[in-house]
Amino acid sequence: MGKLTFSVGIPTFNQADFLEETILSLLNQTRPPDEIVISDHYSTDNTPDIIAKYAGKVRAVKPPPEVNLAGQYNFTLLSQNCDWISLLSSDDVARPNFCEVLARGASRSDDAVLVRAAWENIDKTGAVLSQSYMMSVPHIERPPSNIFSQKNGPKVCFAAFAIRRKAFVESGPIPVVFESLADWALDVQLAPFGSYVYENEIISGYRVGHDGNKFRIRLGMWLRDMQRMYYEVMPLAAERAGMTDRSWIAEASRAHFLRYLAEASDEFSPAERGEVAPHFESWALRTGDIVLLKDFVEGKRISTRVSLMERGKRIIRPAAQKLYNLRRRP
Repeated sequence: MGKLTFSVGIPTFNQADFLEETILSLLNQTRPPDEIVISDHYSTDNTPDIIAKYAGKVRAVKPPPEVNLAGQYNFTLLSQNCDWISLLSSDDVARPNFCEVLARGASRSDDAVLVRAAWENIDKTGAVLSQSYMMSVPHIERPPSNIFSQKNGPKVCFAAFAIRRKAFVESGPIPVVFESLADWALDVQLAPFGSYVYENEIISGYRVGHDGNKFRIRLGMWLRDMQRMYYEVMPLAAERAGMTDRSWIAEASRAHFLRYLAEASDEFSPAERGEVAPHFESWALRTGDIVLLKDFVEGKRISTRVSLMERGKRIIRPAAQKLYNLRRRP
């Protein structure tokens, strides 16, 4: 078997403030990518000028004008021609070991379809806010475990992963109805087709906090996409993997509904909730929690066992990450 080829795709739209840093980070790799593909969705800032500056080092493509987020991801992935392909947002940064670590992970298992790694959360200026290692995932996770383990959310960071191109083609494109959680759909769809590999090294900077309060801005999209995950994507993945017991999907769906409703009760004032409630209604009907949704609209604070556990995790996780990092030091 010959040496595997590895490429990185950058889907972008109007992020010229960050794009050049992203490109330079990929040009400064210990294991250079075999290709860098930039998919510009008709940016109106100086993104085209930055891409032109690196002509010969990157390949520029343009998706169909009408595509949405999921369509842009599908187009960028399929525009890459290598054995292993990746996506890196145009506001994120690859560490020098990005390609080397992901390519190494791809060679660890013959049936690998996805490689994931650790990352740093960075702010608008690039300053490191925190480090994130996946403390609970095994080095190699085979189906159906790699499906079940994602029942409460993606176990892959969008800034630190690569997939086998052949498996992506076989699993099918990300459903274009996805508005925000397209990366999670991609991960779960791939899971029945082979193993996930985890490389316990930080390979990227994932930029957070520079584009406003995402909970308020994206809540409607997240709630619609969550239902698509639990009632379309996960059942299909479970079927493909031969999982006969799928009760865990309904359980996870309700747990996530309760968590989101509890967070919304903290985020939105009683006066705002009448406008927010319709986003929850179809999901509440599916989980049987219409009464709880009425309590939310009436201004009651929603605090569930699930939400309390989630708050506890947010307090404990930073300390656990620090301890984990100390143990990793030679």
